[in-house]
Amino acid sequence: MSTVMAVEFKLPDLGEGVHEGQVVKLHVRQGETIQEDAPLMEVETDKAAVEIPSPVTGTVTCCHVDEQQLVHVGDVMYTFETGSPAEASATPAPAAPAAPAAPASPAMPTSTPARRSGRRTPASPSVRRLARERGLDLSTIHGSGPGGRVTRADVEAASTGGAAPVAPAAPIATPAAAPAPAPAPVVDATPVAPLAPRVPTGSPLAIDGVEDSDDYGPIVRQPLSQARKTISNVMSTAWMTIPHVTDCNDADISELERMRKEFNDPDHPDRRLTVLAFVVRAVCRALDAVPILNATLDEQTGDVIYRRYVNIGIGVETERGLVAPVIRDADRMTVGQIADALEIIASNARSASFGVNDTRGGTYTISNAGAMGPTRYSTPIIQPGQVGCLALGRARKMPWVVDDEIVPRLILPLSHSMDHRLVDGGREIPFIGHLIEDLQNPMRFMV
Repeated sequence: MSTVMAVEFKLPDLGEGVHEGQVVKLHVRQGETIQEDAPLMEVETDKAAVEIPSPVTGTVTCCHVDEQQLVHVGDVMYTFETGSPAEASATPAPAAPAAPAAPASPAMPTSTPARRSGRRTPASPSVRRLARERGLDLSTIHGSGPGGRVTRADVEAASTGGAAPVAPAAPIATPAAAPAPAPAPVVDATPVAPLAPRVPTGSPLAIDGVEDSDDYGPIVRQPLSQARKTISNVMSTAWMTIPHVTDCNDADISELERMRKEFNDPDHPDRRLTVLAFVVRAVCRALDAVPILNATLDEQTGDVIYRRYVNIGIGVETERGLVAPVIRDADRMTVGQIADALEIIASNARSASFGVNDTRGGTYTISNAGAMGPTRYSTPIIQPGQVGCLALGRARKMPWVVDDEIVPRLILPLSHSMDHRLVDGGREIPFIGHLIEDLQNPMRFMV
């Protein structure tokens, strides 16, 4: 005989060193039902928006938090009502951004195929989202990543009839048959001020926030998001502790652009090369030639730490602010492989699917500022733990002197900031010179 049981869901560990986050979106409310692994809520923490799946199949009897509320690891988020002892005994262990955890209980009886060994299929939030969009069941896809982790490539292969066929997934979540009762009061949660109604659409003051006034007129008071707080703290620390010096230069990328447009890879017909992919490759070669730009300063011991790996952070503007997801071991990649990695970064930026660990471990950062508009030079801020940062301006045709003649050339502005504690002109100039030579002679690193 089925027994109805209550299960509390607590905010899980969201990543190394992360203890709190801000609730961005609640996908289900009191009275609604949800399937195991369906999207439950979205929490913004550090520089990442983490989508958390439901640990059980059941009905929400109480939602203990509100959107925009600050929550901590271990806080109760939801209370579920499950329909059997097997469901009630499930240990809630939703996925962290880097490696989803596995529930201890066997898979619950549903209409979907049985899960492998009763364990939650390991996959990142962005991969889970892609699988849902394509109507695929992750539990039937063979994961080619470490520990059987399902990758984006696995999902794409399955959706195109590749080596990993899958069955259509069951519906993710369904609303309750009866009208949902009124939401229960917030329990054990810090109350937050309600957002004021929006100003009419189209008004320049159409901003979410709390209406207020100062000595001169009406204002809208908007609290910093969790991501913006982190960005603010990191930038302040970097600016106050790292003596920045910025060197501005230009690179003639006319030949690179010609070669890029003529590129055709029959093995990867959909591969799209960008100028940024060439820049990342050229930066890796310059870091190999001048390794101090890939180092860091241990402020506790005063030692210079030379890294034997190259992880390039790529500054990306998202709705929640600037993030820098990392391409790991970029120095071991070809231009084409770097282009593939950049495409994944762009896709994750559009869907806000970065995990916390995706933005950590960088040794050098590139900001593609020119992609956002007609900017030329800037002062990129160096990330703590790094000693250099490169900003790319908008490339444009300019009159240029070549062999004593003025000709139109495609010129890429470069702004390079360095930590003057470790790097001076004697080291920075050879670095930027190596970079420019590669960009102006791209066949040097294409053979």
